[in-house]
Amino acid sequence: MNAARLPQPHEAQQLARLRALRVQRARERIAPAQAAADQAAQAVRERQRQIASLSSQLVASREAVVTSLAPTLPRWSAVTGAHLEKLVDQLERHEYELLQDDRALEAAQEQLQQARSELTRALAREDAVQGLARQVKRARQLEREQRAERELDDQGRPAGAVR
Repeated sequence: MNAARLPQPHEAQQLARLRALRVQRARERIAPAQAAADQAAQAVRERQRQIASLSSQLVASREAVVTSLAPTLPRWSAVTGAHLEKLVDQLERHEYELLQDDRALEAAQEQLQQARSELTRALAREDAVQGLARQVKRARQLEREQRAERELDDQGRPAGAVR
């Protein structure tokens, strides 16, 4: 790229500042996306813990019906049946809510991935603009050096000499 097609140094610096601000904005978007993904992952873990707890309670209650509660089952069968139904219902609800939590986690992870991709693109654009700014600086410096050399050459020639 020749010097005539390069932007002015102040324009290149301004563009570099703009790209730096876009990188900063992209970085700021990652923190809330990461927090949302972490929160969704925590919700999934908590729901899995609840499901495991309910499952173990259900297994223990079913075992108790055939062991320790067997002698009193005729008297308390309705209560025991209602308790087992309640545990089964809670387990099913938590399993359904786990599916919703999994979907929320996937959506949060997708948002986080998009924020990271945006940051990567912003960083690449910033690097390109910084390269352009360095190129402009080098081109202007080379131009000044060449002008200074021409002036020195012109000063060294006699006044009547033709180039």
